[in-house]
Amino acid sequence: MKVISIFSSFREKDLGSILAGCVRKDAQAQRLLFNRCAPRTLTTCRRYETKGLDAKDILQETFLTVFEKIEQYNPEKAAIETWINRIAVNTALKMLRKQQPAWVELDRLPDIPEEAEPEINGLDELTEEQILEIIQELPVGYRTVFNLYVMDDFSHADIAETLGISVQTSKSQFFKAKAMLRQKLNDQKKTAKCMNF
Repeated sequence: MKVISIFSSFREKDLGSILAGCVRKDAQAQRLLFNRCAPRTLTTCRRYETKGLDAKDILQETFLTVFEKIEQYNPEKAAIETWINRIAVNTALKMLRKQQPAWVELDRLPDIPEEAEPEINGLDELTEEQILEIIQELPVGYRTVFNLYVMDDFSHADIAETLGISVQTSKSQFFKAKAMLRQKLNDQKKTAKCMNF
């Protein structure tokens, strides 16, 4: 138990010195922070990747912003990984807005009761890579809303404000994204069964 707390304390001191170096614009400290946080951040970036927007470009822009705004980071409010992840999401959204994806306006649909939303079963049986691949197959609008709501814990009101769409559009796109994911999972299971015969 003492060994774990000493190791944890050492890692925090190490992180503190890395962050202090980043504030001083020290290239070695920036490289250390990048190496420490980039793998998790790249996973976030990949969720927002499109044909015209590469995850590595989002990652690069994210860390340019991180190093530019590192003095604003407050360790009492969030872990550094959480702070960087939020910057990655905001960077991805900014880059997506430049592409101007066609948001499917579904405001004319009646409100969808929460209990009517399709459940997505079988995700726990898949690897992270398989889940990413399935999410990548969704249309950009559906995928973006799904990522923001499920993975990044935005409310529909926050999504609506962030993307400049209505709350109902956010809910509708989320509903359709879940239905499409459920269908893709069912198709994948059927294919796997056929291959096992």
